[in-house]
Amino acid sequence: MALFSPLRVWFLIARGAQNGPRYNKMITPRKSRIEIQPPHAKSPRVYSLELVGKTIDVLEALRRQGELRLTDIVEATQMDKSTTFRILYTLQERGYVVRDLRTKKFRLPPGHRKFRVGYAQPNAGHHFGDVVTASLVKEAQRLRIELLVVDNQWSAELAVKNAHWMVRQKVDFAIEFQIHNEVAPVIAEIFAKAGIPTLALGVPLPGAIYFGPNNYRAGLLCGEALARHAVANWRRLDRVILLESPFVGPMVQSRFVGTLAGIQEVLPGFNRKRATYKDAKGTTEGAYKATQKVLKSTSRRDRLLITSINEDGTLGALRAVREARREKYTAIMGFGFDALPPFVEEMRKQGSPLIGSVAFFPEKYGPEVLLIVTRCLNGEAIPPAVYTEHKLVTRENVDEMLLAARHIIEAPPAS
Repeated sequence: MALFSPLRVWFLIARGAQNGPRYNKMITPRKSRIEIQPPHAKSPRVYSLELVGKTIDVLEALRRQGELRLTDIVEATQMDKSTTFRILYTLQERGYVVRDLRTKKFRLPPGHRKFRVGYAQPNAGHHFGDVVTASLVKEAQRLRIELLVVDNQWSAELAVKNAHWMVRQKVDFAIEFQIHNEVAPVIAEIFAKAGIPTLALGVPLPGAIYFGPNNYRAGLLCGEALARHAVANWRRLDRVILLESPFVGPMVQSRFVGTLAGIQEVLPGFNRKRATYKDAKGTTEGAYKATQKVLKSTSRRDRLLITSINEDGTLGALRAVREARREKYTAIMGFGFDALPPFVEEMRKQGSPLIGSVAFFPEKYGPEVLLIVTRCLNGEAIPPAVYTEHKLVTRENVDEMLLAARHIIEAPPAS
């Protein structure tokens, strides 16, 4: 009999409370049911049942350490021997604990979810992040991993608070998908002090396994595609606009180093002084305003190549170009294709200045990331960086990519 059946995946949407999330949503995939749970940080002590807490302590000790004798459990839980034995006897009677008659050791039965994994998503409602989260939840269900999901809400301060919260939940492993390079060492130290292995998505954390795109190589794909468009359609290039987001740090920013290198691979005579960097703040509105400013300072007949650090910025740049009626001599590309409907619709249009994106396949993150997590928790050696697949998405293959992504997203979890 499994202890947590059916599988429950906890979404703990933190709203800035110092000691924990403001409210919790418990999603039971098998029943597609949502229940609102009281916030455990602020719950009055009167609601707490001491014996239930002690029972959970016993189960947690077995989950973490495997087979244990009664005396080992007493030491791990700091409870008296009589109470510990009675709890174990009751759990054994109900099938939640198994005792080996030869070794006298207690253990959890087969099928129990062995690992508790914490995952901090960047911001609920952001399409790329939501696809990653859904992929992780689906794979956790398949692997019977207990997954605690908290929301960083694009906030550096909240990302730090959520890291502390995951430590208090005694997770076995932490997955961080936060975007602020400035707090990366702070978060890394929180988990390191607690002895919790960590994997960073997108923005690296010191000492953590990195999983995400090889940003320089992704930039090469983007730059080469933009330059080929310029050669085929204009036979000249006047300016390159790079819509950056410095707060994400140098590793993510290396997409633009790769972009310029890719352009020079195709156009060796391109002068890098014609590249203009603008802080788009990682948002659609920020990219829109930054692109507007550059367009006002250039000739209407200038041939422009534009790329943004993400697809949000790409759509903002597109809006500015369209409003200025500069589509004819402008080509735009983005990073992180995630089948966002407005992006796909625009790419399908003949003559659109939006000519492509580099895909990182967020719908595949779940199986790939949780394979790394389980291997690490089982004591296997993991390389410091594991890169996602990259592929150039253009008008010619966008529908093929969309169908492939939907097939993965909509497929039921494998048994």
